[in-house]
Amino acid sequence: MPLSLFCDALPYSEMSVQYKDWFDKLQLAPLMPNIAYSSSLHWQLYCNKYPDERGILVDWVRESEKNKAVRILSTILRPLDVNETLGWFSRKVLDRIVFRRNMFANVPYQFRKDFTEKARYLFWDYSTYSQEELFKKYTVVSQDEGHLSFETTMDQLNRTIEKGDINIFGVLGFADSMGHQCRRGEEYSRKLKRYMEVLKKSITRYMILHPHEPVLIVSDHGMSTINNSVDLHLEQRFGKQSKKTYIAYSDSAIMCVWAERKDLLADIEAYLKTIEFGHLLTDEERRYYCASDRKFGDLLFILREGNVFATNWFGKSRRKQQTDGAGMHGFWPENTAKDQIASIVLINGKIKLKNYYDYHSAYHMIYSIMCGETE
Repeated sequence: MPLSLFCDALPYSEMSVQYKDWFDKLQLAPLMPNIAYSSSLHWQLYCNKYPDERGILVDWVRESEKNKAVRILSTILRPLDVNETLGWFSRKVLDRIVFRRNMFANVPYQFRKDFTEKARYLFWDYSTYSQEELFKKYTVVSQDEGHLSFETTMDQLNRTIEKGDINIFGVLGFADSMGHQCRRGEEYSRKLKRYMEVLKKSITRYMILHPHEPVLIVSDHGMSTINNSVDLHLEQRFGKQSKKTYIAYSDSAIMCVWAERKDLLADIEAYLKTIEFGHLLTDEERRYYCASDRKFGDLLFILREGNVFATNWFGKSRRKQQTDGAGMHGFWPENTAKDQIASIVLINGKIKLKNYYDYHSAYHMIYSIMCGETE
């Protein structure tokens, strides 16, 4: 069984150019990401658990909030929804000072009582990933979604390797953290290289100690440059949102729409089909991605690579864009979205990687290698 590493947001477009000769006996394959973000993708990739089974697609779910304080404050502060700046500022104060956690994000007060943040990252902490059968035979060294620094995590990984452990599973978030703060290009490559050089030393040491063991590196998605902030102007076309008309939840790249009236839903659906910078999922596509439950929305609309929603419920910052630009993922997965495609790396492997993987085929490959089987 191998040294298995999960590297969040490691793009195939970067690996295939800069790291194709990183090691001898290295195989590299593209992995087309599924819809949604890391809070859902990690479960799909390593546990074969999809949104319809888990009841979660994006981080916020349309379920009644149980926290009484949140419900009361949402009612009292609802008038602030008419002022975007005041609404944003008040939610920041509540999250950072009052609750000291993400209880409001940028969800309008009028809808906050009807939504609950239920995202739970697979690699959030030991109590979560230790319950999954795949990891029970492994010593897991995890950055725990940024709770630990890269340096601390690598120190732990190196100590585990030096102890002689063979079955090691490492979780690293450096590419995701760095990629959100830097557009793709020369500067991105330069910054990523620092981390990859550190990682290579650890992998090399493992291979010296265990020359017959494979090393598997898997990512969940790539990272793309944000080029445009877009607004669908739904309220200009279909009126104000409300529980009696329609609700359009949007985060960075995904919009979930619910409508009470069939005629209004049909009008919104027809309009979304005309938007070239996004994709409206068909029922067949929702079944393929295992997100067919209507609790995720009567309609699911996902932006194409490079576009993000100008205003979204997940969160909003007033900071100016950084000089190095910014990156994002979660876009509609298609072959033209080249920077979204993730990487699968196998070093010293006993199987030959396929030319292309989707999440369904990738899971079976990962499971086989991590369990010491061959395809």
